[in-house]
Amino acid sequence: MNILQRYRQLCEQQPNIRAIDAAQQLNIKEAQLIAAQVGEGVTKLDNTNIEAILKAFKKLNHVMALTRNEHVVSEISGCYEKIYCSERNDTKTAIAINPGGIDLRLFISKWHSVFALHNKKNQGSIQFFDKYGVAVHKVFTTTQTDFTAFEQLVERFKVQQQDAQLSVTAPAIVVDERKALAEIDIQGFREGWKSLQDVHHFPGLLTKFAVSRTQGLEIAGEQWAQEVSPNCLTDVFEAVREQQSELMIFVNNHAAVQIYSGTLTNLKQVGPWYNVLDNNFNLHVKSQQFSRAFVVKKPTDNGDTFVHSVEFFDAHGSTVMTLFGRRSEGKVQSADWIELCDNIREQAVTA
Repeated sequence: MNILQRYRQLCEQQPNIRAIDAAQQLNIKEAQLIAAQVGEGVTKLDNTNIEAILKAFKKLNHVMALTRNEHVVSEISGCYEKIYCSERNDTKTAIAINPGGIDLRLFISKWHSVFALHNKKNQGSIQFFDKYGVAVHKVFTTTQTDFTAFEQLVERFKVQQQDAQLSVTAPAIVVDERKALAEIDIQGFREGWKSLQDVHHFPGLLTKFAVSRTQGLEIAGEQWAQEVSPNCLTDVFEAVREQQSELMIFVNNHAAVQIYSGTLTNLKQVGPWYNVLDNNFNLHVKSQQFSRAFVVKKPTDNGDTFVHSVEFFDAHGSTVMTLFGRRSEGKVQSADWIELCDNIREQAVTA
């Protein structure tokens, strides 16, 4: 049987199975499963025109944007606004700046294929995948979407050759590379950390001293980074809900970052997933799969202002989610958020 036949058979047995789970059971990549349905509710779009597709999303009005990794799924409903695309050193990126709404940082040089999906309920989505066949970003229509604009987008960007074949690249094995401590200028790294004036300069500091993010956090010193229980997420979210303070939730994979800014209301554990189920924002987290977590403190160009975050990592040392107390540029985070971070640090130290 071909992929489509095997998928239909699987759907008969499990009618509500999601594409990502079906692909796993069929031992293929999700993009290959989607490609196999080309001509049956799936249209292949032009992957050389991704920037134009992103900009066309503004005409759809209200949509739901989804970005995920293996352990976290972020779903934000709103409008694509202020889409900016750029290219530097043959690397293409895009941003959608809309704090409180659909707020994105996209590394589109890593995007490889794009499909439009329709179902019988007059609903649709545009789904982007990397060269490994893994989904990097998806955009779904809602009841408030201009569906005529969606259909026009599909017609505008569909490719002539609508074949059901898709080649994917086997992923490289991800390793959390660690240098011997004797090879690291730890004192220089700590001085560099102390001299930071912008949180966005932190990746450059890691690159300068050639250390991974987790190893950088390990050697920073307790003043700046404290490893904490990776199971602290529920405590953080419940405290934020009780305070009704605003936080920023960064969910990322290697090709996209999706940022939620706001409060939390409806928290619920369902099976292995810990969920936020709020209007215009859903978050689904397999927090038991987190491998490590750190409370992190970084200086800014204002000597009295520090940025506190809680960062979660998988078993490979890859960042899966980062939490910040919401602040505007140059402003301090709330006293509640800083106290919450300090409490988590203290619990880890005394545990």
